[in-house]
Amino acid sequence: MTRPAAAGASIWRREPFRVLFPLGVLLGWVGIGHWLSYALGVTQTYSCLAHGLVQMQAFMMAFAAGFLLTALPRRTQTVAPSALEMWLAAIALVATTLAATEQSWVVAEVGYVALFVILLQFAVRRFSGRAAGRRPPAAFVLIPIGIAQGLTGAGLIVAWAAFDASPARVALARLLIEQGVFLCFAVGVGSLVLPLMGGSPPPADLGSSPREAWRAIAYATAGIAIAVTLLLEYLGWERVGPILRAIVVATSLALAGRAWRPPAKPGLHRRFVWISVWLMPTGLALSGIAPSYRVPALHILFIGGFSLMAFGVATHVALSHVAGLEPLALGRPPAVAALGVAFLLALLARVAADWSNDYFAHLGWAAGCWIVGSAAWLGFLGPWMLRRYRE
Repeated sequence: MTRPAAAGASIWRREPFRVLFPLGVLLGWVGIGHWLSYALGVTQTYSCLAHGLVQMQAFMMAFAAGFLLTALPRRTQTVAPSALEMWLAAIALVATTLAATEQSWVVAEVGYVALFVILLQFAVRRFSGRAAGRRPPAAFVLIPIGIAQGLTGAGLIVAWAAFDASPARVALARLLIEQGVFLCFAVGVGSLVLPLMGGSPPPADLGSSPREAWRAIAYATAGIAIAVTLLLEYLGWERVGPILRAIVVATSLALAGRAWRPPAKPGLHRRFVWISVWLMPTGLALSGIAPSYRVPALHILFIGGFSLMAFGVATHVALSHVAGLEPLALGRPPAVAALGVAFLLALLARVAADWSNDYFAHLGWAAGCWIVGSAAWLGFLGPWMLRRYRE
């Protein structure tokens, strides 16, 4: 049902995911293509920092922004984002990507912070206004906690790049940005999305009962615990930090999103999201159990967890909202299957890289598989999302 407050808005403003999801894929190609171009000899240098920041501050944030800018007005029954907010969000994402690839770290972090400011003011105005028809679920307290970790990480990078602060602080910044932000987002947004995708009723609004207030406190505690485990890992607790974080994330997702059981409704993308839920704590736990293989273990989190979840949720949003695609929501579209196969191959290639004699070749294969899978997804859903139509 179209909300009265958004009835006069364009399709792009009512459903920002139509623009931001495709943009996120393109930005992801920049971040992941970093390794493909190096493996092919197109570029002569590489930057692990640039790769990680583009993937988490641009690719993943584009998907997060597309979801939040679409879902929040529907949840609160309030006005859609303005054209200015849409443009500013897209500009911030592109600026972060371009600056990171040029290793202009201060500019990259300014774009990242600007995007958070846009999302925060957008959410606050809709949840605090008198026109709001509903409130967020209790688990949404994790969203500002995740944003706080992202802002802290951005501040540490700026302090290093602009004011010659200790380079060691960049390690903490990367933990906060690459893990803290989206672990909080996954649990917070998962509390709303996972039950809906699985065929269960959505969570109640925060403030609707004393129980929901206690649930909000529990979720906030989980978000703080995630931050504490990141700090522990930075301080040298390389085993304890990731394993505790895996326990917090697994418990929170099982309880918040009812992920302890597979989704009751059919649909390949639902299975992918459910698999991604459990690959997140798996990657974290393995990185703690075997610290010497921390980086490949964490790519179980990054590729099988964050990336697969982003595309799975994006698939659900597109199939549920774009006219003509609804019948596919319960099926197995070939492009979605191709995405899953390609991401599995990318994950296997990346994990195997550290055991091989051709490390960068494996990174190139992993990057190529990821790009092929996401390209199949975009080639199928992109034209549907980007077309205009009369309602």
